[in-house]
Amino acid sequence: MSDETLQQLVDELAIRRVLDEYCLRLELNSFDEWMDLFTPDTVYEVYKLKLTGRKEVTDVLSQAPHGVHLGGAARIIIDGDSAVTLQNYAFISTGTDEWNAGWYHRELVRTREGWKISRTRVQFARKDDLPENERARKLAYPISFG
Repeated sequence: MSDETLQQLVDELAIRRVLDEYCLRLELNSFDEWMDLFTPDTVYEVYKLKLTGRKEVTDVLSQAPHGVHLGGAARIIIDGDSAVTLQNYAFISTGTDEWNAGWYHRELVRTREGWKISRTRVQFARKDDLPENERARKLAYPISFG
């Protein structure tokens, strides 16, 4: 096995670990420990919001409903010190009968501390011609869906 092939495998394993920790830390660890997976200038797009930086992401997403995040299959494309991933997911609320599913589109970068998420876009699986989930409009954190 060549050094290049070995490095590719090591990088892919490290990135998969970040993707796994994304779901587990969000559910079981402190929010700060979840945020350690991100770069300081991370961008997070969800619910038609574009959040920039760890503070803004924390201020909004720490108020989101709690539940189980099931990270599924992941496609990983590595290019040197950056990577692009696509991973399907399902979210099941532990407080209501709410759930959603879709895809996490992520960009990661290699840092001195290891691979970190620099950008996330959450794409919901529902089709555009279906009505939006009205319950999502009632989320407890301070955002507008209008």
